[in-house]
Amino acid sequence: MTTPNKAAWRTLLRTRRRETFDAAGNLTAAVSSTATVDQEAVGRALARTGLALLDSLGAGESVCAYVSMAGEPPTDQLLQILFGSGRKVYVPVCEPSHQLSWTPWYPAVPMVRSAFAPVMEPVGPRLPFERLETVSAILIPALAVDLTGVRLGQGGGYYDRFLPSNTTVPVAALVYGHEVFPAGQLPHNELDAPVNYALTPNRYQALGTPAEPLT
Repeated sequence: MTTPNKAAWRTLLRTRRRETFDAAGNLTAAVSSTATVDQEAVGRALARTGLALLDSLGAGESVCAYVSMAGEPPTDQLLQILFGSGRKVYVPVCEPSHQLSWTPWYPAVPMVRSAFAPVMEPVGPRLPFERLETVSAILIPALAVDLTGVRLGQGGGYYDRFLPSNTTVPVAALVYGHEVFPAGQLPHNELDAPVNYALTPNRYQALGTPAEPLT
């Protein structure tokens, strides 16, 4: 089913993220009476579930991930643990015409602001996806996913252009648990490429089959 009004959904989901975490990264009283769980703890949990997903997918020389922005599930520790596991880690860099290249990530890699999007990117060689060595998974940002694999992104269009060209490597969308929706709730159209997994700080789940929302 095609549902209109992605902009309204994005506004709603961004507002919920702002309400969930305060400026210091603590869970707000709206969702936690103690407000003691901070983004560092969330990052550790996400790193554990991310590594568990990759281990379940089998050996691979490299993995594609991304450098998170404020409000997103934090990927700092995930990137560290992936690099520490011996994998090569690549993150996207934005190119003209909403295209993506990939560059190596490693601890303390120099970062600069992208010339094309409001994100920080590592300094390094810009490689086409086809040049990367044996990618076992692609971990991408999202505002929400549903249980059929529909992903709602930020609206920049970079991943919408990249994902249809990837036909073999499993793709996981990183979201908070409350951002996984039942089938048919998220707006989408025929141009949206589905993802294979939802990855939250609590767990990962294969998408495309009926199931209850993650918690």
